[in-house]
Amino acid sequence: MKAFVIILIAVILFGGLILLKIHLNGNAKKIGSPTKIANIESLENSIRTDSLYTIKDVLYRDSGILIALDNPGKSGAESYFDRKFKLNDYGNINMVYIFQYDSAKPLNKVSLDDAVMAKGKKMGRFQQLWSAKYIDTTDGSCKPLVKYLRSTMKGTGIIQNEETSYQPESINKMRVDCKYQVIDSLGRKTKADIMAIVDTSGIVTPVDKGD
Repeated sequence: MKAFVIILIAVILFGGLILLKIHLNGNAKKIGSPTKIANIESLENSIRTDSLYTIKDVLYRDSGILIALDNPGKSGAESYFDRKFKLNDYGNINMVYIFQYDSAKPLNKVSLDDAVMAKGKKMGRFQQLWSAKYIDTTDGSCKPLVKYLRSTMKGTGIIQNEETSYQPESINKMRVDCKYQVIDSLGRKTKADIMAIVDTSGIVTPVDKGD
């Protein structure tokens, strides 16, 4: 009887080890499963047939999908194509670039920096690096923009940030919207706002300014 119990326990343990191994192997296969790879030719042809935009050209280049449109609009095209065709779900696609179509600048020769819109894995990295470098953690202001505002001031005064927001304008430029107030030497306060483009080098290009 004792021997039978020992054999039974051994069989149960052995069976348990086998099941555990099967389970672990199954998880390993899931974790190590290859990323979905896009059929580029098929994907380019599918994008060309889209009816919402007037598509002039599509090209896969530098791990990105480049799309030249006749009517890109102000924003949203990059998100539209990314969502509709699930472009950033593919392992061989890192970015979606939208260009204003120009017959003198074919997609195989354009600079990626000239894209009017962009979205993807590299964009997230750009935002992270840009904000770490240029956003002041004490008050949330954009350091290059504050420096620019100080350079345009007449006389002495203090610039006090009230609200600063930013979003990518392209792959290497951030659009910054800042609401602030200027406090002069007599303590008088003047509210103002400015919208500007700040690139990866910290160069500021004003877009709009008003009181």
